[in-house]
Amino acid sequence: MPACDADLPDDGPAPIEGESPATGDCLHDAEITGFATCVDAFDPRSPASFGHDAMPGIVLGPPRPGSAGGSTDVASLGCGGSITLGVAGGIDDRPGVDFLVFENPFVAGEITFVEPAVVLVSEDGLRWFEFPCDATAPDPEGCAGVTPTANVSGDELRDAARAGGDGFDLEALGLARIEWVRLRDRTRDHYGDEMWCGGAGGGFDLDAIAEVVEP
Repeated sequence: MPACDADLPDDGPAPIEGESPATGDCLHDAEITGFATCVDAFDPRSPASFGHDAMPGIVLGPPRPGSAGGSTDVASLGCGGSITLGVAGGIDDRPGVDFLVFENPFVAGEITFVEPAVVLVSEDGLRWFEFPCDATAPDPEGCAGVTPTANVSGDELRDAARAGGDGFDLEALGLARIEWVRLRDRTRDHYGDEMWCGGAGGGFDLDAIAEVVEP
């Protein structure tokens, strides 16, 4: 049942209208801890197909950084596609960055190739809050899919200072806790055309989501 208005955050943005609810069926799987546990909804856009045959496992658990360039352990959303993931046990607001989103941006000379996505979060799967993401900017601040994954392993993959990826702080939205993360591709908005929308790997390529732990 939706919470009443009194349960809304005192500070921060209002819930986004029109977002579809999460079913909540997959949060009881606790075999994975500290990372996304399950995929609640996957809505890719044609012709993206990269990694789809390995869903949902390919986006669960820790990221798998590539030794050179971006990781290929990803699922492509296509331009305008989306994915909703659950995190068993939830993610609590703590000082600093609370969770990281890993895509596969890579550095080519002085340019970092990015395919950004907006990040939405929810505690109850009904009310969704959106982190501000200016996908049209040359440096799409506030979006996921901007910062390369560092070539680290183990606990360092959950260390905001070492892991790379893009960090998000629940305090910015006035939220104490979440259980759901939704990513919506904004590649077309960033480039202003369809250049990176075609092919199997078009659009945002999700590797993993990680709850940050203290180093």
